[in-house]
Amino acid sequence: MPSLYFSYRTGIRSKGVYQRMRKTALFLIFAFSLMLAAACGQQQPPASAGASPAPDSTTGKGEDKVIRHIMSDSGFNGDIVNILKKELAKDGYTLEHVVVNDIIQPNKMVNDKQADSNSFQHEAYFDQFVADHGLKNVTRAFYTIFTPSGLYSKKYKSFKEVPDGATIGIPVDPANNGRALFMLRDLGLLKLKDGVDVIHTTLKDITDNPHKFKFKEVDQLMLQRTLDDVDVGFLFAGTAIQIGLNPKTDSLAVETGEGLPYKSIVAVHKDLVGTPKIKALQKAYESQAVKDFYKSKYGDAIQFLDDLNKK
Repeated sequence: MPSLYFSYRTGIRSKGVYQRMRKTALFLIFAFSLMLAAACGQQQPPASAGASPAPDSTTGKGEDKVIRHIMSDSGFNGDIVNILKKELAKDGYTLEHVVVNDIIQPNKMVNDKQADSNSFQHEAYFDQFVADHGLKNVTRAFYTIFTPSGLYSKKYKSFKEVPDGATIGIPVDPANNGRALFMLRDLGLLKLKDGVDVIHTTLKDITDNPHKFKFKEVDQLMLQRTLDDVDVGFLFAGTAIQIGLNPKTDSLAVETGEGLPYKSIVAVHKDLVGTPKIKALQKAYESQAVKDFYKSKYGDAIQFLDDLNKK
């Protein structure tokens, strides 16, 4: 998930990347609006010509029983959605989900009450995005899972085979940029400035690159496609598994998770924190059905974070 995970980022670091993403974001908002309009049209007939009523999302007591949830299309979110719907239905809730390919809009939409919640990101990305964009109304509701990212290659079996001057694909966004560099540092393949933390580490923090590696910074949604064009590439665990790679056995390097701020989260509008619908959503995410599905895909590479939600 993120990743919703969620997958669960873009150029938070520079104005130029925002400008390149703006057209895509606007198109996705338009497509999202069309999807909602079509869904509402299918659920209820119009009350009068030229107008469609909002779906009845409350019980007789006025409790909101519909959860408007945004997810990315990465990893196994399509399967997870179906499980969540079944689990929520047991408690009388309906999950209305929208799948997006954009990683800029989900937090903004929750912040603006266009959606109740989202699941596509990890905590480090969320914290940085909210700070950079000045969002005041979206907050973390609960943790879900941790899955290790890794460095993979379609050309080499280990870093012993990777030649000097090789090109390595890494995420362009700051919250994930350092993940690849930290793995390379931990393997002794390069050195970084003393005291830098992983979520703020960039290529400028490399102090020694003895193997003369070249780095290709790529939007995270393009990392999988770029793997064919580089010697080594960074992949999130869900992406790796989707293309038939095992994080434990097929990676050249993999994260351990210790001390890393990359726990996947569900974010919600601050007004919904502690409400029955969000408690029901958390219960669904922590259900045995969800755990069984994740275990069937990730094996022992996945960590469930239910205990963190009890603190």
